[in-house]
Amino acid sequence: MLEEIISDSRNGTHPKVSDEDMKLNEQSTDQVEIVDEVPHNVVPEVALETTKLTETEPINNAVVAEHKPKKVLAKKPIALFLLMLLVVGGLGFLVWQRATAPKVEKASRRGGKMQVTPVMVAAVTKKTVPIQLQAIGNVQSGATVSVTAQASGRITKVYFQKGQEVKKGQLLFSIDDRSQTASIQQAQGIVAKDRAQVQQAMSNLAKDQGIVEQARATLDKDRGIVEQARATLEKDQGVVEQARMTLAKDKGVVEQARITLEKDQGAVKQAIATLTKDRAQSQYAAAQSQRYAELYKQGVVSQDQAEQYATSSRAAAATVELDKQAIANAETAVKSDRIGITNAEAAVKGDEVAIANAETALKSDAIGIENAQTAVKSDLVGIENARAVVEGDRSAIEGAQASVSADGGSLQNAQVQSSYTKVFSPIDGRAGNILVTEGNVVQQNSNQPLVTISKINPIQVAFSVPESNLPDIQKYSENGKLKVDVTFAGNNQPISGTLSFVNNTVDNATGSIQLIGDFNNSDGKLFPGQFVNTTLTLSQEPNAIVVPSQAVQTGPKGQFVFVAQFDDTVDNVPVVVGNTINGLTVIKKGLKAGDDVVIDGQANLVDGGKIVVKTADDVQDNSDSTKGDKSDTSGDKKSGGDSNSSGNKSGKSRQNP
Repeated sequence: MLEEIISDSRNGTHPKVSDEDMKLNEQSTDQVEIVDEVPHNVVPEVALETTKLTETEPINNAVVAEHKPKKVLAKKPIALFLLMLLVVGGLGFLVWQRATAPKVEKASRRGGKMQVTPVMVAAVTKKTVPIQLQAIGNVQSGATVSVTAQASGRITKVYFQKGQEVKKGQLLFSIDDRSQTASIQQAQGIVAKDRAQVQQAMSNLAKDQGIVEQARATLDKDRGIVEQARATLEKDQGVVEQARMTLAKDKGVVEQARITLEKDQGAVKQAIATLTKDRAQSQYAAAQSQRYAELYKQGVVSQDQAEQYATSSRAAAATVELDKQAIANAETAVKSDRIGITNAEAAVKGDEVAIANAETALKSDAIGIENAQTAVKSDLVGIENARAVVEGDRSAIEGAQASVSADGGSLQNAQVQSSYTKVFSPIDGRAGNILVTEGNVVQQNSNQPLVTISKINPIQVAFSVPESNLPDIQKYSENGKLKVDVTFAGNNQPISGTLSFVNNTVDNATGSIQLIGDFNNSDGKLFPGQFVNTTLTLSQEPNAIVVPSQAVQTGPKGQFVFVAQFDDTVDNVPVVVGNTINGLTVIKKGLKAGDDVVIDGQANLVDGGKIVVKTADDVQDNSDSTKGDKSDTSGDKKSGGDSNSSGNKSGKSRQNP
């Protein structure tokens, strides 16, 4: 029953009291026992429960018990408790009514009834939005060249039109080149002469190098003769040593022969002595044999004794003959020894002659070596002289080549000066006004340009951002090139490019840093000097809370939005906003996805004001008469015929109950 009372109060109707409730109040007091004291364990619980009854929570825990006389008579403290609970519930209802009453008064101050404001709403959504920096940029050419004349003369022809797109290397102007052509021909003649001198010096060098090679061949030949003479000398020295060895050997043979001769002469003497002894013994034996033969004949001695002495005599005679033969042999050996000595002495003389001849050959070899060494020295001197001549030839060649280089430089300079008579475009770009026309005489390196060319594709846009954004730019640029978009008046379609330059210095005067983006300008939409709206995209922010930009209002306390509620009222909700991208503003704090925010009609709204939602058809029809009907219809739709939801002003939006 208490819930019905609260609900009726919210709907603006009086609470209905049933007959049973009235009977409960009219009951006689004799059926209820009134006590002076209430148990302490009951009253505190009631007080605690009453403090928890807020306007945002339905009073579902309040229990109203119907009057049951028998139970009251049986349990009087419980009846008292229920009575007090009813009183506390009534007080809670009054407190809640006072809390909701000011908004009704605030919304209805202008008149006796609440003002209903037609509005358009949009849902708060989540989406991935880019993190961007926006600034005013200035379009500038990637390169601007003032084309000036580098040669003096009269302009003979102009090969382009003012404002024309020109390519790098395209012919723009031609200047009278007759003077430069004559200078080139003169320089070419001097260079040809210098080259002839170089050829002559090279011929002399080749000839002198041949002489050097010939001298080197002679030197090699004479060195061969020296080596050959030294070999012959060494050979003859070997012959001398061999002869000396043979001489020493032959002298040894002579000495050996002389020793043998002396030995054999001793043997002869020994044989003569033996012969003399044996001859004496033989004579003695012969005398004895003769004497004993006579004695035998005389019969004094026997025949045996006579024959014995005869035999001894014959043996002695044989020994004497042998001694004579030995003496003859010894004398023969002595003669042979003397012949050997003579032959050995002759060999020694031959060896001495051979040694003398070999020593003479050695002297001749030494003289030959000296002569060959003298020839080698002469060859070396000739080679050095030939080398000096070669070095002179090389110096002459270098001098001639230096002349060729110098005169060739003069020729190249003349050719370069002649090339200056043809003026070509140094870059791709768009030509400006033609400042010097055909027939005019121009001077080289004059301050007056012939034409100015600006490079417009690719083109650059310079813009500045606060230095506080520099850490983010450096952070996100590490992952690759950052995207830059530009728009300008008359062209809302973004033109995309990439960030190519971050200045190395922060401007102390403005606290900003300059950035430059490169853009493809093949369609020529961007023009140097043009101001554009620049948007630098750093990264993507997923699940960002966004609302249409027109929903964000600015008040004395900051920025806020009106959030539509289920009871067709609005709440003024402060918000913290972020970037604005394509008509959507990022809400960093204050809203959640699904809320409905007012995007049109905020001028007539106040906190807690009543609204009626317009549709696109309502805006097109622009019919004030139907707005009231649609407002009622909208109110019915929002309330849905449910009395419990029509009065819900609990801070919950239409999409987030």
